Parts: sequence; C-alpha cells; structure tokens
Amino acid sequence: MPRLSNAAVITTNAILALIGLATLCFSVYLFIEGPSQCQRFIQNPLIVTATLIFFISSLGLIAALYDNYIIITLYLFFLFLSILLTLIFSIFIFLVTNSSAGKAFSDKGIGNVKTGDLQNWIGDHFLQGKNWEGIKRCMADSSICRFRPRDVDFDAKHLSHVKFGCCRPPVECGFEAKNATWWTVPATSTAEIKEDCKTWSNTQSQLCYSCETCKVGVYKGIRKRWRILLVFNLLLILLVVLLYSWGCCVRKNNRVPWKRRFL
Repeated sequence: MPRLSNAAVITTNAILALIGLATLCFSVYLFIEGPSQCQRFIQNPLIVTATLIFFISSLGLIAALYDNYIIITLYLFFLFLSILLTLIFSIFIFLVTNSSAGKAFSDKGIGNVKTGDLQNWIGDHFLQGKNWEGIKRCMADSSICRFRPRDVDFDAKHLSHVKFGCCRPPVECGFEAKNATWWTVPATSTAEIKEDCKTWSNTQSQLCYSCETCKVGVYKGIRKRWRILLVFNLLLILLVVLLYSWGCCVRKNNRVPWKRRFL
C-alpha cells in the first residue's frame, strides 16, 4: 500500500507537471508573439493556472520521491486549498449560469456583506464597459465571422449563438443575403426604424458587433462554456481529492521515520 500510494502520487504529479510546464510555455509564447485582444483574455489566466499546476505538482513529486514529511505536509495544504477554491468557484459558476438559483441567492448575506446580483452577473461583468469593448475587438481580430462569399453555412440553423447574433443582421430586419458576406436592405423594408438594423454594417470589422443581438449571443455562449467548465471543475475536484487521499497515505507512512530522525 505505501508503494502504491507513492507510485500514484509520483505518476499523477509527473503528468500534471508536464501539462503545467507545456501550458506555461504556450503562455510565454503568446506574450512574446505580441498578443491580440483575444489572446489577452486567455494569457493571464493561463499563466496563473499553469504556474500553480506546475508548482503544486512539482511539490508533490519531490515529496513522494524523497519521502520528505515537511514537503508532503505543504503539498497537502496546497491541495486542500485547491479543493476549497475550486469548490467555491464551481458554486459561483452554478449560481451565475442558473437563473433561478442566481435569483434566489442574489443580495443575500449577513449584515453589510451581500452576494450582489448573481442572476445578472455575467451580463453586468462581460457585456458592459471596457470588458465588452475588449470582447468586440477580440471578435474583430478573430476569424469567427470571416465567411467566404460562397459559404452556405451562414444560415441560422448552422450557426452558434455568437455567430447568429454578431455575424449576420437580426432576422427581424428582413435584410436579403446576396452571399455570406454581403446583405442588402429590400426596397420595401422598414428595417431603418429598428436600432439593431441601423447598427448593422457589411464592413467585416463592424458587422453586428455593436448590436444587442450580439450581446445576447455572447451571453448565451459564455453561459454554455461556463457550464462545461463547471463539469470540468467537478471532475478536477474528484482528481484532486484522490491525490489528497494518496498524499495522506504517503504522509502517514513517513510520519514515524520523521519522528525518529529528530528524537
């Protein structure tokens, strides 16, 4: 059992250390390349996450290889902290992506400490001010709306929420598609009275990035991805709990030799 625990900790942490190192190298590459607005959104989170993964997994690797009681104790402390923070973050994701749960927990708390408006947190945080301007620049920099004129998959049923809201005029505008990159206003259209219809532009750097339909599409896209992230976090918690259990076995096995060493 002791050898099995050590082997499990060594193998798992070696894999995680390599993943963390590879992610850190990719983050540095993005920084050296001179990131676009899209890359800026992922660069800092990648660097922080990769550094933490590499540090904690390296700590566990050293502790298991050298049977060091003090290092394995530090390793377990950081693992426990990781479990706690990931669990808190997962609960937060659930609340801000679930309307009924977010509404139930909004403005709740003790005394002056309140949770805030969790129901509308994504919209308030991502779809307003500088963050929204950054998202618009990111979409303009990326190839998300770069259809070819002959593409036929620009029809609504083939598009994601973001593409449907940002890459084509709103359906209610009644614009006619000459091809996937050019839309015209019919002679009998009353589209000019609608704000999003005025906002639409055939210019590829503008399109419907300033439309309310674009915000709705981005909101739905963020909520969908965060729900996927929630599932990933729950699986990650299970992995870290297993690591914590194995680490506790390693620590228990090393406790007696450590005491004898200093008695």
